[in-house]
Amino acid sequence: MLRNLLNDEAGFLVSAELVLIFTLVFCAVAVGISVVKDSLASELHDVSEAIGALNQSYVTTGLQAAAQAGNHATCAGSGYADERDDCDCSPLTLTVTTPKADPSTIGDAEGT
Repeated sequence: MLRNLLNDEAGFLVSAELVLIFTLVFCAVAVGISVVKDSLASELHDVSEAIGALNQSYVTTGLQAAAQAGNHATCAGSGYADERDDCDCSPLTLTVTTPKADPSTIGDAEGT
């Protein structure tokens, strides 16, 4: 029975085809993962740029109560102006683009 199993070549073509198919699938998956990695890195870079462009300054105004019978309260104001650092991201700019005309509707508009 072992000799018959070793000499049997009925499934050889199927095995070769499966090796080819799995090789192509592996290559496609490797390329797909690389594209996903690049897209994810690009999106995370955009998020970091947006966070870096936020204005992190703050100001609190002071309070003072009028003196009544010798008692009064005062709270001093405070402030912090966030200045640009070397590691800050550049500010984001919004760009508006206009789409191209649909070629299938151009002939209808001209009356042709």
